[in-house]
Amino acid sequence: MARTLSQEEIQVFKELFDSYDTDKGGNISVEEFAKVMSQSPGQAPTEAEVQQIIREVDLDGDGTINFNEFITMMTGQPYPPEGEDAQYANAWKKFEPSLSGSITPSQFRQLMAELGEQVSDTEVENLINNVDGEGKLGYTTFLNYVKSKNVENDIVSGYE
Repeated sequence: MARTLSQEEIQVFKELFDSYDTDKGGNISVEEFAKVMSQSPGQAPTEAEVQQIIREVDLDGDGTINFNEFITMMTGQPYPPEGEDAQYANAWKKFEPSLSGSITPSQFRQLMAELGEQVSDTEVENLINNVDGEGKLGYTTFLNYVKSKNVENDIVSGYE
């Protein structure tokens, strides 16, 4: 079984990904990847070699490397991992496909409703206010929230 990445490890990968994604478009293009590879020690790869690497890790076929594909490339294991997180990732991707962006409070309410969970206005405000000041919610915060909510539900149902 593959090891689950910690939030700190994901953050390190996110910072590295962002440094490669020089145009801040949310994907690493062939050109951006070639630039990084040419700055690495050793012989710089040819354009054909760079395109081959991109094709091998480009799981969605869009010609670029998104954050999930980047983590998969760096760790050699699928990201996000299949299982419990896959349900949350799939639900999130309806609103924000890369898992590296953010969603609005109304999108979050819709997402939680689709998962069969009710959220109070206070919960939404607390989550949104704890983020980056943009009034949006990132995937990691969402995932931590639903996992903690599941633990709370498990504890409560144990006493019923």
